[in-house]
Amino acid sequence: MKKLNMNSMIKVKLTPFGADIFYHQYDELNKKILKAGGEPIHPRMPQIDDEGFSKFQLHNFINLYGDYMTVGQKNVVEDISIYIDEADLE
Repeated sequence: MKKLNMNSMIKVKLTPFGADIFYHQYDELNKKILKAGGEPIHPRMPQIDDEGFSKFQLHNFINLYGDYMTVGQKNVVEDISIYIDEADLE
C-alpha cells in the first residue's frame, strides 16, 4: 500500500462545470463581506497549463469540489481522473 499526503499537489482537467465552480467559490463569502461593508474577493478563473491541467493541493480540491462529486452530478473533471506525481507517493 502507498500513502498520499493531503498536502500533495494533484492535477486535473476541469470541465466547464468545474471551472464555473472555481470561479464562483467566493460568492457566498462575498455577500457577507459586502453586507459588513468590506471589499469583496475578486473572482478568477482557474490557472490551466499548456496540457489543459489545473493544479491543486489535494485537501483544497476536496474542500472545493467534494459536495459536487456525487452520483448523478455533472463531472467536475474530465475523464473522472486525478493525476498525482509518483514522487508524492510514499
